[in-house]
Amino acid sequence: MNILHISDIHFRREYEASEEGYKGMLATMQSPLIPLGECLKHLKKHTTLDLVIISGDLTEDGEIEDYRYLKEWLQGALGETKMIVTLGNHDIKENFWVGWFEEAATSKPYNQVVAYPEFTVISFDNSSYGYADGIVDEQQFQWLEKTLDEWKDQPIILVTHHHLLPQQSNMPKWPGTERFLSLIESYDIRCILNGHTHHFFIDEINGIPYFTVASMSFVGEDVGEGLVRFEERHGYNLYQLEQGRVTRQTSENFLSGHVLKILDMRQ
Repeated sequence: MNILHISDIHFRREYEASEEGYKGMLATMQSPLIPLGECLKHLKKHTTLDLVIISGDLTEDGEIEDYRYLKEWLQGALGETKMIVTLGNHDIKENFWVGWFEEAATSKPYNQVVAYPEFTVISFDNSSYGYADGIVDEQQFQWLEKTLDEWKDQPIILVTHHHLLPQQSNMPKWPGTERFLSLIESYDIRCILNGHTHHFFIDEINGIPYFTVASMSFVGEDVGEGLVRFEERHGYNLYQLEQGRVTRQTSENFLSGHVLKILDMRQ
């Protein structure tokens, strides 16, 4: 089975015209659907995609119409390929439920469980709009514990938005990491997938393969003294699974060399 993993699309139908700060950086960026479309076109020629996982920050500002547009675009680009998404700190839950599902607005987390014959994917929402590092309440942890127990006889792939290792980024790891790792330690977790940092990273956590995928939009590079260089950059991960185990992982990262803006993040 071939799984495509992407993250941090930060989609907006039209980015706000600005010359200053973070908004000014976004205003100089091409639509992330351009590189995403190119990646999907290339992949379809060279491999069969069985599943696509998007680990958060679907949109830049969490607008209802952006969710509607993005979902329709993805469905058109992916055809019959199954898609699993989780939410990131740029996503607004209330608007996501309306725009993505045409359901009533609600602040409830978006968790997803998708079972296959040889493994189960659990997409765990550890995001909260306005909290860059992520936040989860007790009810969410209880949901995860109950869900893991329901699927304890199956190999499990876990998906979150926020990263779990402090050494991989100058952004803080998710504050719920220790509780999360304690909850999952007695289950057959085959890998953990996430995004958020916009940088590709691979490691292990307690023997579990751990993959952070690059963004599909931009990346920020710390150049010291509070300055961050934002560049147009995108990438994706591919995982090949056999009997519920990752047997091969490849990553494509595209470096455009296009510097969008250098910002003083202390301001």
